[in-house]
Amino acid sequence: MKTLTKFVIVLTAILMSGCANWTTPAGGTETGAELCRQWGKSLPTRSRQDTQQTADEIQEAYAAFSLACPEWAHLIP
Repeated sequence: MKTLTKFVIVLTAILMSGCANWTTPAGGTETGAELCRQWGKSLPTRSRQDTQQTADEIQEAYAAFSLACPEWAHLIP
């Protein structure tokens, strides 16, 4: 989960830097689309053996991805 958190921070920094009046979603640019594709491929999958904490962390990861990349929601496992 630490890797995912770092990725979210980096993605947010990239999207926020120099984009004060940028209003398109993350996938609205070629770079944004590639970031969303890579992030979507790295999303964790659920398992019956997940603890409640793990299940909560996975759900948070899915929610963050959905907010940042709504047009890529089909990548959520």
